[in-house]
Amino acid sequence: MKQPSIIQKLFLIMTILTCLPLQHAHASSLPSGCEELVFSANPQYPPYHWAVGRDGFEGASIELLAMVMPKQIRLKPVVYPWKRVLLLAEQGEIDLVVSLRDIPDRERYLVFTKHRAFANPSAVFVRADSGIRVNEWRDLKKRKGAISLGDTFGLAFDSYWRKELTITESGTMVENFRLLDQGIIDYFITGKYPGTYYISQNRTTNKITPLELQGANDDIYFGFSKKSPCVPLVESVSKRLEELDKKGISEKLLRKYLKNVRKP
Repeated sequence: MKQPSIIQKLFLIMTILTCLPLQHAHASSLPSGCEELVFSANPQYPPYHWAVGRDGFEGASIELLAMVMPKQIRLKPVVYPWKRVLLLAEQGEIDLVVSLRDIPDRERYLVFTKHRAFANPSAVFVRADSGIRVNEWRDLKKRKGAISLGDTFGLAFDSYWRKELTITESGTMVENFRLLDQGIIDYFITGKYPGTYYISQNRTTNKITPLELQGANDDIYFGFSKKSPCVPLVESVSKRLEELDKKGISEKLLRKYLKNVRKP
């Protein structure tokens, strides 16, 4: 059998040496300490995401997360009540919160992607027989409303309702829709898509309908904890979100789960 020539051997050695730095660079491209990323979300927010059992999520946000994260990072979901999710992110116990609104208070402890994950228009849900019309925010005055614990709708509307409206911040989307159906509150503000999904999947005594809430923050983002070793990923993740958004992937995911989402 003919032995390789010296030139062939040298070529093989040079090829191996050339590839080694590339392999090392690929492995070292992850931030130090970010081999595993702990993430969470609002446990009741379909079709974007919803909890499955005590240690998992499903939904458009979760599928999008897998598309934008480096494949070599282990993604670990943890399920908690929404307010606790935000607290644990502030403490650095959670690395990433998916699909939430970017407001100044959250910027104290989260670094948000520059590009959105999804559009998320807000809506005022009312009983169809209430006669309520919402052309301006002040149309909600003298009415009793509710939002879920931890929800926010942008600095402008949040500041307005705290000064001018009678809104109780309590419970979850499920609980607040029950209060609305029972007539204990006059309206409930939440995301249009999660709210519409809920009333399509759950029987209510009274017909409930969404009204547009003009001027509220309509986009949701990914937010990295400032105490997380994974926070240097925010720029690359944001670029990837932008690429997918421009291709229409984010909207396709949302429509997919609007049609096929299982009841949380």
